Amino acid sequence: MAEAKINREYLLRMAGVAVFMFGICLWSLYDGLVAWPEKNREFDRVRPALLATNLTAKVWISRVGEHGHSPLERCFAAHELKTPSRLVKKINEFKMPDNSDESMIAQSRERERSSLKGIFEGSLYDKHDLQGQIVMAVLTALAALSVVCSFAVKIPRRYVTDINGLSGSGFGIKTINYDDIESIDWKKWDKKGIVRLSVKGGEVHILDGWHFSGINEIVDTIVKQRPELGMETET
Repeated sequence: MAEAKINREYLLRMAGVAVFMFGICLWSLYDGLVAWPEKNREFDRVRPALLATNLTAKVWISRVGEHGHSPLERCFAAHELKTPSRLVKKINEFKMPDNSDESMIAQSRERERSSLKGIFEGSLYDKHDLQGQIVMAVLTALAALSVVCSFAVKIPRRYVTDINGLSGSGFGIKTINYDDIESIDWKKWDKKGIVRLSVKGGEVHILDGWHFSGINEIVDTIVKQRPELGMETET
């Protein structure tokens, strides 16, 4: 008798994928519901100092002095807060290049300050950012559940061959006689370890050697009983 059941390596890999997806889900929820709103509240505390200081982007993020702290870092440090990297990135996008045309500097700096004011008056993370994290959490949770369901259904499944024929939950509720097997599709056997059994009555059973360990023995038993269905006899 030969028996095939869930492949432990496959099970562990799928469980790892599910855990990874759930991890992303929890991380996204934390960012969208806790971490990012808290960053916005911290930004609100520093906002008045930022709006009261009319500096260019380059000066805001330039580190000078003995300790090498930028004006932006000092504003947040005054409130015992760490400077958000997201804010630094936003400000850096408006920094003028050192080789700017002198004739355009005054006008460009005015636009730059106006843009920086818009950044300081807004939020670090707007509602679209927060909603995006919730959407990501939902999508990854659904993906994780899909993975869990895919292998949870397979865990109790069994394929059994003995002198009486094919049995086990993988083959259905009744035993299939070897003589009832009409053909075996070997196209995916060499590359993927998958065969398709066509049985009288229109039934088709897929035997997957990656998802279930012991499929090779199952297939060998079938071919021993029905050698004319072996791979080498295909035309």
